[in-house]
Amino acid sequence: MLKRLLKIVLVLITVIAIGAGYLYFRLYNNIDNVLEAKNDWRSEVLEFPLIFAGNLDYQGEEHIRFAPGWGDTNKEDYFSYIFLWMIEKNPDLNSSKLENTMNTYFDGLMNTGAITNFSLFKNIPETESSIKQVDINTFKGSIKIYDEFFAKEMVTLNVIIKSNYCPIKEKYLVWFYLSPKENSHPIWKELMEIKLNIKCH
Repeated sequence: MLKRLLKIVLVLITVIAIGAGYLYFRLYNNIDNVLEAKNDWRSEVLEFPLIFAGNLDYQGEEHIRFAPGWGDTNKEDYFSYIFLWMIEKNPDLNSSKLENTMNTYFDGLMNTGAITNFSLFKNIPETESSIKQVDINTFKGSIKIYDEFFAKEMVTLNVIIKSNYCPIKEKYLVWFYLSPKENSHPIWKELMEIKLNIKCH
């Protein structure tokens, strides 16, 4: 019985080690971030398919800028960040599609967080998104997520989503601005001031 238990533990450790190595390999690449932000805004670039949401059927990159206090629940800019998808094909966005996409994205992200926190059997509450179209290429709404990384509780993120086309790069751009703060909070001005450091026109 003890030998069998040791074998199971060894297999789990091996799987986690392989997964951690793969995670490290996918997270750390040499792709330059196209989002221009202040130096204290952390930068990250991921490639599709995303390691935590592989069934999102896009080809391209995700460029991310995190506010300085993103990972601190006591900060005003907690969980405030922007990510930009530079993708090959027109995503043909609508409210329903964006809700499903955000649910898939954050469910995958938080379940991956549970694995990296060694909470392998934790039951993560499902994401609930409510997004409405307010203009031809603009959507607004809220995303209720379980923050597995920091708060360990449900958090409601306000979201603004914009899209446009970059003819020079021949890529479709989808911008996601997120924060738990209301849209009148100063963090939103900082989020909206983040621009591309490449030319599109």
